[in-house]
Amino acid sequence: MTTLMNAVNANNASLVKQLIGQGVDVNALDANQDAPLVMAAYKGHTEIVRLLLEAGADVTAVDPGMKATALHAAAYAGRTEAARLLIEHHIAIDKQGPYNGYTALHDAIWQGNVDTARLLIDSGANLKLKSHQGETPLAFAKAKHQNAIVALIEHKLAHSAG
Repeated sequence: MTTLMNAVNANNASLVKQLIGQGVDVNALDANQDAPLVMAAYKGHTEIVRLLLEAGADVTAVDPGMKATALHAAAYAGRTEAARLLIEHHIAIDKQGPYNGYTALHDAIWQGNVDTARLLIDSGANLKLKSHQGETPLAFAKAKHQNAIVALIEHKLAHSAG
């Protein structure tokens, strides 16, 4: 594991800041091919996410397993503030995973992360985008019995119909 990844894992923002100041490559993958931004987002280390983004971290980086973006990771883990920072830095909100076609919203629904789902919906996530199994976020939320998220999506759809 790289020094930067060790600092990310330990939530050591001061060391991350120091390493960035020394010119460390914020996009350098560790031996497992993990990207610092994806790891920080998954762990909810919001200050580190901010530092990495400000230092030019690649928002298109993906994890080596599911090829999930940092936003997918934040949504899956319910890290709403990390997700907010990523969205503010123009990460692709509707990027679909290559294996299941899930967007970050699908991942938030899957794990029942209501606040993160609300953020994604309010930030303009495409509510009609289907997974590889043909599930829109609404259908997926219903299938997962995520009633609070169903209500959020139905409310948004009702108020965006023209």
